[in-house]
Amino acid sequence: MTNFIKKYERYVFILLSVILMLYIAVEIFELVYQFFLSILSPEQSNGRLLVSNSLLKDFLPIFFNILIAIELIDTFLVYMQKHTIKVLNILLIGLIAIGRKLIAFDFNDLSGLSNLGLAALIIALAGGYYLIKTDEYKERECKDKFDNKID
Repeated sequence: MTNFIKKYERYVFILLSVILMLYIAVEIFELVYQFFLSILSPEQSNGRLLVSNSLLKDFLPIFFNILIAIELIDTFLVYMQKHTIKVLNILLIGLIAIGRKLIAFDFNDLSGLSNLGLAALIIALAGGYYLIKTDEYKERECKDKFDNKID
């Protein structure tokens, strides 16, 4: 029974990875299309050379969607190979998603409390990322010192 569950889990991860790869291909096509559309239609540029601010707000969320999908595939691969979930990757995906949301947000429509909640979320994700990163650095430093003493 356990063997069946492991095989099923593996097939689900493979299916999700294939879907994400197709999604990345579609998003790259959309990004290239939007970019060339903005270059070929200079009347929307509002004095800017190539890309207007409104088109930039269309580009960057697509770009961040691609980054998030790539990080998710990487997380799937690490889980399938080592059967561990890297919390650092999950926090990084969260930070990228929040960055994407911040770029696409219209802050005039939000209340002050929503802005504070968003700020708290950013601080929590960044703090967690910092703590895990410094812990990994300290572990590596201790291991190097220990290895040098043995030699």
